[in-house]
Amino acid sequence: MVSCSTSKCFTAQCASWRTTPRHQQPVGRSGAALQRAQASSSVSEAATAPAFEQLYSQLAGVLATPGSAVTAAPTPLGRGLVATQPVQKGATLLSVDYFNALCVTDEPAKGNALGRRALEDWQLLHGKLPPLLNRYLLGEEGDWFVRLVAWLLWLRRNAAGPWRLYIDLLPRECDMSCLMNYREDELAELQSPLLESRARLERQQISGLHDRLFSSASGELRALQLADGVEETLWAACMVNSRCFSDTVAGETVSLMVPCADMANHVLSTNAAYQFVPEADTFQLAALQDIPAGTEACISYGGTHKDNEGMMRDYGFVIPGNVNDRVPFSAGDDIASQLAAAAAGADGPRERPSLSAPRLLSALGLAPAAGAARFDLTQAAQAAMGDGEESARTRRQLATLLSLQPFLRDIPGPGSSSSSGLTAAAAAPPPLSEPELQRERRSAAALAAQCAAALARMPTTVTTDEALLAGGEGPLGPRRAAAVAARLEAKRLLATAQAALEAYGASLA
Repeated sequence: MVSCSTSKCFTAQCASWRTTPRHQQPVGRSGAALQRAQASSSVSEAATAPAFEQLYSQLAGVLATPGSAVTAAPTPLGRGLVATQPVQKGATLLSVDYFNALCVTDEPAKGNALGRRALEDWQLLHGKLPPLLNRYLLGEEGDWFVRLVAWLLWLRRNAAGPWRLYIDLLPRECDMSCLMNYREDELAELQSPLLESRARLERQQISGLHDRLFSSASGELRALQLADGVEETLWAACMVNSRCFSDTVAGETVSLMVPCADMANHVLSTNAAYQFVPEADTFQLAALQDIPAGTEACISYGGTHKDNEGMMRDYGFVIPGNVNDRVPFSAGDDIASQLAAAAAGADGPRERPSLSAPRLLSALGLAPAAGAARFDLTQAAQAAMGDGEESARTRRQLATLLSLQPFLRDIPGPGSSSSSGLTAAAAAPPPLSEPELQRERRSAAALAAQCAAALARMPTTVTTDEALLAGGEGPLGPRRAAAVAARLEAKRLLATAQAALEAYGASLA
């Protein structure tokens, strides 16, 4: 079996967590699977818009293989996949045949046997595509992202049967909160120049793709009449960016949009994962642990290696206590800091902050594991990958420590046994002289002041944002709610760092 990765970022033009397949034989058609699909390839059109659960049930009845142990239902995380029966660890929760997915080869010039076969079988079951679109999906004119966007746009306008159900199940563009979806008048809600500039860049890139490729009036694919306006292209781009899977089979890397499977929500403490099974030609959701009936099956979108800018860019939400986030501390020796100091009347160069790692760890209560001589950041982060607020607070503290690394001293050099470790407080560092103590206090105070100044520059407070998310002003709308959550998380990290540094300074008294 081959584990599959999610989250292929358009901006980076690369896949995350791609794995090497254990099975190196070519993937062929599964006769039984094709017969099964042909027998159920028609679905009646609903006269009225049914509920989400009904749409999913109809879709899964056609595109998923029989025996699914999950169904769509409302969950605390939104619409998600919930176990319909007790499921044992390792059991299959959901299975989708590869020819019931939208599949393209990332680099056709290096071989596209699977991509070509998947496209042929898709058309055998679901109907012929226009020759221009067929050539484009198999060719090298566009990368995996733009080819899937073209396919999805065509389906939005021309789909029937199960693919109309799939399109109807997908979120609308107005409900999406990825950075590319933010309009100019919504950007201020982010309260982050970095996120605002990233959102503008994403939107500009998609607008450029629309004009060049997808526009029904002027694009290179205008004969297909894919999109009248940029909003349609933004919708398809956001769907591909946020719902695409990646895998490598027999040396061929493919990108897939998998109906039903892409309904799973994200958590840090996952209970399910996806895998491609070449011998069965299926894309499966498998249980990582026993899952009781009525429990949501959740996967990871790659939150163990993306900061919250990346999460907002690709998915439109943030992870509370993202250990990959950083406080943008300044050493005070850059041009901007020197100019600011001069404007404030400071004399001479500013002192670069310097903190004792063992003493800081001790003040923060970050002790090494039992029997260990050093505090291991990687182990601590892994132990804090829960989805509760206590774990989030621990991760913010770890993110603070990682943000302070440029200013830490008394830590192991490159030749140490663990590059992720810091010297433990038990190492009993030598006492500091009075001048050294004074410098240590100044360093902690200066870095804490940077956090306080950053918080003061933000238009709203932690308390205000918490009240907004709690419904203090009524419904916020998807994008505003995501923006408030993102800026609140940034403030919580700043507040955590400020409190940690102030606590450390007090411990030196």
